[in-house]
Amino acid sequence: MQVGPKPACPSPPEETSAASASPGAGADKSATPGLSVRQRLILIVVMVALPMVLLSAATVWQLVERERASNAQAILYAAHSIMSAVEAQLGNYVAVGQALGESPALQVNDLVVFRGEAERATIGLPGAWVTLVSPDGQQLMNTLLPQDEALPRAPDSVMAGAARAFAERRVEFTDVVMGPVAGGAVVGAGVPVFRDGRPAYYLLIGVLANAFRDLLNDRRLPPGWLVGVVDREGNFVARSLDHDRWVGSPASAEWRAVMHVDGMSEVRSVEGRPLINATSVSRMSGWVVGVATERNVFEAPIRRTMITAVLVTSGVALFSMLLAGWAARRITGPIAALETGAARLERGELPAVRPTWVPEVDHALHALDTAASTIVARERALRENEHRMAAILDVLPVGVSLVDREGRTIVANGNYRRFVPRIVPSRDDARHPLWEGVDANGRRIPREDYPSARALRGEPVWPGVEFFFRGDATQPPTWTRVAALPFRDENGAVSGAVQMIVDIDQEKRAEEERRTLQAELLHLSRLSDMGQMAAALAHELNQPLTAVAVYIGGCQRLVGRDGLDEARRDKLVELMRMISEQALRAGEIIRQLRDFVRKGEGELRVVGAATLMREACTLALAAAKHKGVAVRLDLDAPGEILVNKVQIQQVVFNLVRNAVEAMETSERKELDIRLVAAGGHVEVAVADTGSGLAPEIADRLFMPFVSTKSQGMGIGLSVCRNIIEAHHGRIWAERNPAGGTVFRFRLPRLRDE
Repeated sequence: MQVGPKPACPSPPEETSAASASPGAGADKSATPGLSVRQRLILIVVMVALPMVLLSAATVWQLVERERASNAQAILYAAHSIMSAVEAQLGNYVAVGQALGESPALQVNDLVVFRGEAERATIGLPGAWVTLVSPDGQQLMNTLLPQDEALPRAPDSVMAGAARAFAERRVEFTDVVMGPVAGGAVVGAGVPVFRDGRPAYYLLIGVLANAFRDLLNDRRLPPGWLVGVVDREGNFVARSLDHDRWVGSPASAEWRAVMHVDGMSEVRSVEGRPLINATSVSRMSGWVVGVATERNVFEAPIRRTMITAVLVTSGVALFSMLLAGWAARRITGPIAALETGAARLERGELPAVRPTWVPEVDHALHALDTAASTIVARERALRENEHRMAAILDVLPVGVSLVDREGRTIVANGNYRRFVPRIVPSRDDARHPLWEGVDANGRRIPREDYPSARALRGEPVWPGVEFFFRGDATQPPTWTRVAALPFRDENGAVSGAVQMIVDIDQEKRAEEERRTLQAELLHLSRLSDMGQMAAALAHELNQPLTAVAVYIGGCQRLVGRDGLDEARRDKLVELMRMISEQALRAGEIIRQLRDFVRKGEGELRVVGAATLMREACTLALAAAKHKGVAVRLDLDAPGEILVNKVQIQQVVFNLVRNAVEAMETSERKELDIRLVAAGGHVEVAVADTGSGLAPEIADRLFMPFVSTKSQGMGIGLSVCRNIIEAHHGRIWAERNPAGGTVFRFRLPRLRDE
C-alpha cells in the first residue's frame, strides 16, 4: 500500500495532463497566490488616491482647454476688430470717390475745376490722392503731380480692375502695386464714372500702403503678436513686423492656402516660424487680416499649467505610497507573528505565543495554541483511517489510485502499482510517445482530455477509455481501460479524482478474433453469392468474347482479299476498335468479379456514391437481364461517402438478388434502384414488385438465421445490417405502394469543402 505523494512512484498517463491543466499545478502549498497584507494596504491607498488624481487631471485638462479656447478667441476677436478698422478706412475712400464721381465738372470734361474739387475732398484723408484714368488706361489727372506734367499709363493690374468695375458697375479695390507716380506700394478704391451710359473715367482714390501700417501700429497688441493685411492675391498690404521688407510680397503658402476662410489655423510665417493664426476675411474688399502668435508663446501658459498639475499629482501619489508603506509596517508585524505560529503548527510543533499588543492577533495566537493538541489528535486518527482504507484498496481486483487537485497520486493500491512503470506511464515525458488513448470513435485522445484531467474538471469518465501501450524493452504491447471519477469537498468543489485501471489485453484479442471470423463469414457469403450468379456471369462474359471472335473473323476476311483499299482499311480499323471495346468490357466484368470475391475487407476510402452504386449494380443485375425483369436506375445524385467499397457492393448485391428472386412468380417484374442525397446522408432504395413481406417475419427480418426462402441460410440481411451499421448508417424495409417491398439504407455523406 502506498500513502502520500512519492516521487519514486510514477503517476498514470492522465496525471501529467491533469497536473498541467490545473491552475496550481506544481506549486508549493505554502505559496498561496494573491496579494500580501502590505500590498493590499498600498492598493487601498492607491484606490482612494486614484480617483482624486484622475479628478485633478480632468480639472486641469478642462482648465487647459478653456485657456486654449480663451486665447484663440482673443486672437480671433483682434482679427475681426482690425478688419473692421481696415474696412472703415476703405469705406472713407469709397465715399469720397463716389462723391467725386457725381461731380458736374466731370460730366462737362472740365478737369481744371474737377482737380480743385478733388484736392479739397482729400484734405480729410491723410496720404490720399485722386487719379483720373481714361477707359484706355491713360492717366488724365493725378493730384500728386502738377497739372501740366506728363502722366504715365496706369498699371495693367489697375486697368484689369477698371474693366471689372465698368462691367459690374461697382467699386473695385486694387491689389497692392508699385505706383509709378507715388514711388511706393499703393492701394486704392476705384469708382467707375459713366457719361450717357458709357464708360467715361475710372476715378481712383489712391493711398500708400504705409497708411495701413500706421493703422496697425496704432493698435495695442500683446507682446509676441503679429498682424498682417493681404490683398486678394495674398500679397502683403501691411505688416506689423518688417513692413517695409515684406509689403507687396506674397504671404506664406500655408496661410494663402487657408486665408479665405474665417477662423483659427496653424500656419508658418514668411520667416518660417510656426504660428497659431486667426483669419478675418473682408466681404467688402476681399482683403484678409491675420492675427497670429508663435506656437510656443501661445502654448507657454498651457505648458506651465500642465507641469504644475503633473508635479502636484506626482507629489500626492508619492506621499500616498509612503503613507501606505508606513501603515503596512505597523500592521504586518503582528500578522507575521501569527504566520510564524501557524508554520510551527504545520511542522507539528507547538506555536510560541508572545504578546504582539494587537488584541485581534493575540486572540488568534491563543486560539491557535488551544487548537494544537486537538489537531495532533485528529492527525493520529486520520493516519489510522488511512491504514484501514489501504487494506480495503489492496483487496480490490482493479488498480485504484486517488489524485489530488494538482493531479498528484495520494493513494495507490497494489494492483495499481503493478501497472507502474510499465502499463501506466510515469511523469517521464520521454515515455509518453509510447502511449495512445483512443475514444469510442477510434480518435486519438489529447493529453488534456485524459480521464483524470476531465475528472478534475468535474466530468465523470465511466466506464472509461482505452489506452494502448506500444511496448518497450521491459513490457510488450498492452491494452488497458482507464476510468476516473471526481470527488468533491463539502462545498461541492472538485478536490481530487479516483482512477481505476483494468488490463483489457485479453478482451481486445478476443475482439480482434471476432472481427477476423466476421470477415471470413462475409467472404464466404460473397463466395456463395458468386456461385449463385455464375451462370449469369458466364452469359455476360460470353457476349463480349463472342463479339471479339466475330470481329476477328471479319478482320481476317478483309486482310485475305486482294488489295486493301481505303474503305477496307477504315472498316478494319473500326473492327479492331470494336474488338478492343469488347475485350475491355470482358476485362471490366472479370475485375469487378475479382474484387467482389477477394479475401480481406480492404480499407475505408472516399468514393463518389453514384460511381459506387453503378459498379455494384453491374454485377448485381447480371441475372436480372435473363429473368424478364425491367430495371430502372436513378443513380445521378451527388455526394461522396467514406466506405469499404467491397462491403457496400456486397450489400447492394444481396438486396438486388433478393429483389429479383422475390419477383420470380410475379406477373409484373419491375426493379427500381434509386440514389438520393438528403441533408447529410445519401440514401439507396431497392424496390421490387414481388409478393412482399409476411407480417410475422417483418419485425425479425434482419436477425441471423431468419429467411423468407426455403433454401436460404438467413444470414444475408443480417450481414447487410452489420455492414451498414459499421458505417454509421441504417437499413430498413417497408411496403412498396405499387406492390412488393422497398429496402432502403442510408450512409453519412461527407460535407462539401
